[in-house]
Amino acid sequence: MSRLTPAQRRATCIHEAGHAVAFALGGVSVHRLAVADEGAEAWRTDIRNGRMCTGLWGLCEKADLVLPRQFLRWLMNEGCLHPDGRGHPQLLQRPEGRAQVEGFSARLQREIRAQMVGLMAGPAAEQIFRGEAVRLCPAGEFDEVRQAEDLSWLLAARDAFADAVALTAHTLSQPEVWAAVESVAHELERAGTLTRGLRGLLPAALPDWPPGGSAA
Repeated sequence: MSRLTPAQRRATCIHEAGHAVAFALGGVSVHRLAVADEGAEAWRTDIRNGRMCTGLWGLCEKADLVLPRQFLRWLMNEGCLHPDGRGHPQLLQRPEGRAQVEGFSARLQREIRAQMVGLMAGPAAEQIFRGEAVRLCPAGEFDEVRQAEDLSWLLAARDAFADAVALTAHTLSQPEVWAAVESVAHELERAGTLTRGLRGLLPAALPDWPPGGSAA
């Protein structure tokens, strides 16, 4: 990793704030935000499960997504499906696999969508900050987008990923949401780590959000 410049650090703060604000809107608890110091050449930080995160400049540590035991093999340490997603497409193409997914409660389906939007809101916020069009492609540079696509396999609707992409972009385009992202990013840039008081910086969860359909 190269030395972290002020511009890169600011973009990282926007990225992590985008995650945090979207997770909060969906009712996903955010425990900590952290960013490396300006000028850092490498960075590592502990996470709640006792493991060490390396190879990144910032972190949004949020609540895990709780899934039935048969799907836990695809969870990452942070509570998301493994970005490779190996195995579960084949399982879910079988009638018994699809029946399990179709039996998920409305609440669990909404939690899955909330995790998807929260994951993609970080990359989307960074793209907006850089003046770029929002492009959330699983084959792109952001692991979070691949994780969100993996989660989409756990929703019965086959357009669930496209709907979540549209909702992510739509949500961040709302002036009050973007203002919240910038405010949280400012505090993270100043403090380096946000834990105590973080909840007060984030928006309240929206009832029955995310919706099941597209934001369009």
